[in-house]
Amino acid sequence: MFVIRYTLLLSTALFIIGCTDPAVDIEAGDQTERVQADAAANNPLWETADFAHQASDLPMDEDITYGRLPNGLRYAVMENATPSRTATLLMRVDAGSLDETDATRGIAHFLEHMAFNGSENIPEGEMTKRLERLGLSFGADTNASTSFDQTIYQLELPETTDEMLEEALFIFRETAEKLNLDPDAIDRERGVILAEKRARNSPGYRAAIDGLRFSSPGADLVEKLPIGTVETIENVTPEDFRAFYSEQYRPEDTFIVLVGDRPAEQMVQMIDAAFSDWVSVGEGVADVKVTGITVDAPRYEAFFDPEITSRVTLSVISPPRPEARERDTAANRAAELPLYFAYAMLNRRYAKRVRTGEAVFTGAGAGTSNTFEAARTSSLSVSAEHDAIAPAFQQAERELRRALVHGFSQAELDEQVANIRKSYEVAVQTSPTRRTPNLARNILNAFANEQVMTSAASNLERFVSVIDSITVEDAEDALRAAWVGLEERPQVYLQSDTVIEDAPQFLEDMLRESLTVELPPLEDAESVEFAYAEWGTPGEIVSRETIEDLGFTALRFENNVRLTLKQTPYETDVIRIRVRSGNGSAHFDLDNTAFPTQIGSIIPRSGLGAHDTDTLATLTAGRTVGVSRGFGQEAMTLSATTVPDDLELQFQLLAAQLTDPGFREDVIPNFQKQVRQVWSKFDSTPSGAAGIAIPAILTQGHPSSRHPDESEVVNVDLDAIKQWYDQNVRGGAIEIAVVGDFDEAATIDAVAATFGTLEARPDPVVDIPAEALDYSITPGRMRPHRVSHSGEPDTALVRLYWPVPDHSSPKTDRELSILTDALGLELTERLREQEGATYSPSAWVSLPEHKPDYGYIAASVEAAPNEVDRVTELIEAAAADLARDGLSADVFDRAMKPVLENLETSLENNNFWLSLADEAQSDPASLDRYRTRDLMFQNMTASDVSKQAEAVFDVSRAVRIHVLPEE
Repeated sequence: MFVIRYTLLLSTALFIIGCTDPAVDIEAGDQTERVQADAAANNPLWETADFAHQASDLPMDEDITYGRLPNGLRYAVMENATPSRTATLLMRVDAGSLDETDATRGIAHFLEHMAFNGSENIPEGEMTKRLERLGLSFGADTNASTSFDQTIYQLELPETTDEMLEEALFIFRETAEKLNLDPDAIDRERGVILAEKRARNSPGYRAAIDGLRFSSPGADLVEKLPIGTVETIENVTPEDFRAFYSEQYRPEDTFIVLVGDRPAEQMVQMIDAAFSDWVSVGEGVADVKVTGITVDAPRYEAFFDPEITSRVTLSVISPPRPEARERDTAANRAAELPLYFAYAMLNRRYAKRVRTGEAVFTGAGAGTSNTFEAARTSSLSVSAEHDAIAPAFQQAERELRRALVHGFSQAELDEQVANIRKSYEVAVQTSPTRRTPNLARNILNAFANEQVMTSAASNLERFVSVIDSITVEDAEDALRAAWVGLEERPQVYLQSDTVIEDAPQFLEDMLRESLTVELPPLEDAESVEFAYAEWGTPGEIVSRETIEDLGFTALRFENNVRLTLKQTPYETDVIRIRVRSGNGSAHFDLDNTAFPTQIGSIIPRSGLGAHDTDTLATLTAGRTVGVSRGFGQEAMTLSATTVPDDLELQFQLLAAQLTDPGFREDVIPNFQKQVRQVWSKFDSTPSGAAGIAIPAILTQGHPSSRHPDESEVVNVDLDAIKQWYDQNVRGGAIEIAVVGDFDEAATIDAVAATFGTLEARPDPVVDIPAEALDYSITPGRMRPHRVSHSGEPDTALVRLYWPVPDHSSPKTDRELSILTDALGLELTERLREQEGATYSPSAWVSLPEHKPDYGYIAASVEAAPNEVDRVTELIEAAAADLARDGLSADVFDRAMKPVLENLETSLENNNFWLSLADEAQSDPASLDRYRTRDLMFQNMTASDVSKQAEAVFDVSRAVRIHVLPEE
């Protein structure tokens, strides 16, 4: 896998990543503190230190152990027990596409692929299998990525035993030094790389690449994309690989991160044992720096493609700052805060215009980023319908200029300060149960960006120490400094689905016209009080029981609202909530296929009856609250994540969202604009076209599977939405689940004071209308169904669907899930490893809960159009062999082991418990299904799954679909 990584965006994690602006001069205290700050930035250790914290005045997170082996390899280890008995192992090699020559474009990414194709002690084709036998799934647990300046290898380890850690480190050592780079294996992998390149060549990808070209003039980054060129992929030689490998994969250029449930000193010893005798071969090479990004005049350019959405960007590209101002010090972090707050306030204004229906644009946002060490760019990006580009851009540009000219209000700054203060406070609260995978990646990213990995507590302490000295004027000055040169050398870049004649002149005229408009300051917004703090007399509990084996407490209030609680230690001070109410999507009008998109978009945008979404954002500033809404087949759901201090407000919001959604007319225009922007683009990739057409093929044209026309989706009937909601949700049954680290009494009180006050509710029942289930899977046939896509002519997709005769029992469901995993393993082995025919074959299973006579196992493979018949035959052969011969012991073990390893880990995930608790009272059978889970998997045999393979993989019943480019 490759990624494009070239900017460090301004973010809320300022006290972790730290960016600075030379034009911002924030008071840092007395003269002594200024001298200390300068000394920290100019410390000579920055040139020689192994880690940023050795040169910085910022304290590193003391829970991390950093070290360097005598051979130069650096590492960071951290003991962490969330989830317990697991670990994340990462290896970063300081080599990417910038280190390639013109003749070896793509070799860094190609070499990453070769890491899975044999080494001195691991035969070709065995590395992935070894990992699967340990319980790691390829892709989810075993992966790698290459970018411009680094290659990263990843292993998510399901255990922290000696055997597991030693094996994982052994594999990384093989990768780092002992790859075979066999010529035949290289030749086979060429097809996989070309398939990956082909699969990624979408209109959106091409637009992103052209945007990179425009934003980095003179740097030639587009010529150095990690994926490489077809010519070099087809012709790079084994000698080229060996030269690059010995020059770039060296201990002094390697960084290992190991975070997991094991004492740090033991993990250090294991890293030492695995890597200490690695010796560099030959001479290394210096890192290649990005240079040449210079802009001294206005530029106006455009990129057109009928399958992209329209967006225009206004930017100022400036020289990079002095190196000392980029270094991660306390003063440099503090110096960036005013610019962060300026953008937070400005982007809040853009969001308000969208939320209130005032915006011509569908979205707008501004920020400042670095392009490596070569430039600093301040940008405003504006999305709009193609025929509204000019007015949308001008509206957004004037909002930027209004901020530059008139600045901001104290109330705006106070709101943003409250938000970021709360984020730091929550980070401190939740830090005891930070999850291992996230920690490992944060450590690696900090190292890669030459940043200090600081603790949540020290981040909050520094924020508190400087925030009172930051003024509105500081934020205004920082924003003005970031946009110096706007009138002298503006950079305007358009991407659109509709060609504009003489686009450069159009863009220049658009900007110049906008700049002539004088702008008044914004009027201060009126303050309002939260309207949903009082609900009436709290409800009384009429029943309470404990489900001992699951640790659930089940309560029922006198109005028949049901509440299920489970306290867990897995996320300190985090509380997850789900509310199920009324009916769900099964009760939508089958003939109105636009309705799911409309109701799922309009209600969340509408806020509440008393407050629109923008007002809610102000009222809840500095609070960890929010509500997301969904419509499942059975019921509407409201979900939220909060902390103990905000629990009461969170339940007030949830109750208000259920009982008093806004249904605002003014949100419809922006919804319609966004639909018009994207609806016709869905078929611009093979997978997008498949998503549109295949549901109707599989269900033989069931009304619910029809993809609605754009005209239907934009024709919103707000009264119909409100009527459906009133009839199906507002007075429906209510079942609430709360999982996490909460006080039980306080939680019950919060529910009693909100949901407990509502009118009496009916018992929750599953009511799926017969017509919603009135479909059957299409009959199989040898001749493929054909679907057309409007994307690239060299891309296609092969899909096969095998109907499942019956999946009415949990045992069958679980056997089918293992069979699906086995099919995925076989497809990867045959189509990717042996044939080099595709990049990422996949398999999945669909088993609708309320339709046991409808289900399927599916396979999906990207292919070249002239290869679809051969690929189809290869897929069919893999399935037929499983049907005839059953699962071998090895395939069964590799499919089953990750599932068994995940059984225990899943129990330390609050989202898992929430999904079980949210129907604990209305569907107790779901609890019984869970209770049988572990034993069913543990007792499952290869013979059990092989019987399913024989029943499912019937060649005559398979549904074959080819998604091909339009003729």
